[in-house]
Amino acid sequence: MKILKCIFLTKYNNLAKYVKLNEPYVKYRSVGNFCVTLFVELEEEETEDDPLNDMLDKYKARLTGYKKYSEVRGRRLMLFELEGAGKDEDENKKAIGTIALLVGKRVFNMQVGDFLELKVKALPPEELKDQSIYEELFSN
Repeated sequence: MKILKCIFLTKYNNLAKYVKLNEPYVKYRSVGNFCVTLFVELEEEETEDDPLNDMLDKYKARLTGYKKYSEVRGRRLMLFELEGAGKDEDENKKAIGTIALLVGKRVFNMQVGDFLELKVKALPPEELKDQSIYEELFSN
């Protein structure tokens, strides 16, 4: 999957529920956890869950339940929100911060011996240029 950008959802403007940070992610005010919303493009033969589930396992995160999927002009696009799944606030902040750093990268599974391993590779700049399709699909 190509992770194209972090999205600031309009619901994050509710300062009773969220704390805005100088980061591409926010903090839940009541529980002290962190969340980030990603806009991604699935690649050929990837499903909505793969490699997403492996990414969640590796970076200790979980889906919050906010997930949208759409197909436009041959592109399979998703928008989803993740939150930390660690034991404490520091672990969750680190997990979500690390996931936010995946923007502009390709996250994929590669066969290594008998196992699939999650890999990360930078995307060429030309693959990050046309993100106007986001506004078409997921303007919140």
